[in-house]
Amino acid sequence: MPLEQRVNIDKKTLILIWDVKESIECLNKNLKLSKSDELRLQKRKTAAHKKQFLASRRLLIEAGVSLRALSFDKNGIPHLESGQHLSISHTRNLAGIALSNKTLGIDLELYRPKIEFIANRFLNPNESFALEGKRTVEKLTLIWTAKEALYKAMKQKGIIFSKQLIIAPFEWGDRNGSAKVIISDKIFDFSLKFIVEKTYCGTLAYRKKLNKKL
Repeated sequence: MPLEQRVNIDKKTLILIWDVKESIECLNKNLKLSKSDELRLQKRKTAAHKKQFLASRRLLIEAGVSLRALSFDKNGIPHLESGQHLSISHTRNLAGIALSNKTLGIDLELYRPKIEFIANRFLNPNESFALEGKRTVEKLTLIWTAKEALYKAMKQKGIIFSKQLIIAPFEWGDRNGSAKVIISDKIFDFSLKFIVEKTYCGTLAYRKKLNKKL
């Protein structure tokens, strides 16, 4: 299995990313899925979605996680018996997972020009720096992945991306960043790990220990 990236953030935080080029048959060979995962696989309608699903399970095995230890709650959030935090992301031919003892989320996205047309739906006024200078598509895509990662980490429905998820200014090429999530009268601080490649980017978001009140 050719890994695209393996990133150890620290001793207990791991990112695995796979550029999926194998067939469904190859991905599924000798893969012992649980009954619930078998049902989830059957519900995937397209070949691309089936490959993404199977690749994420292969990545869990690569990380030393038993597929029998994986479950999902009613909101589709993954959980592990060990208590480790797990986040999963797919986009086109990419699959990625992040594992940690910290609250976290990961998201991967390919660069697509159309993101410029929907930027007003998720950008906060404090993030207008993304529209300045060159690499607008890339910067907007990175902000989108950061907000998706924050959303996954918070595990809370109804969050408004443009108002409650705020990414601190960064320079293109930075590997680290920070963000705030505003929920009611509380501010949750997050650290960000940026993944920047030629055709895609991604963000790992993980919670800092202390929360603040507005």
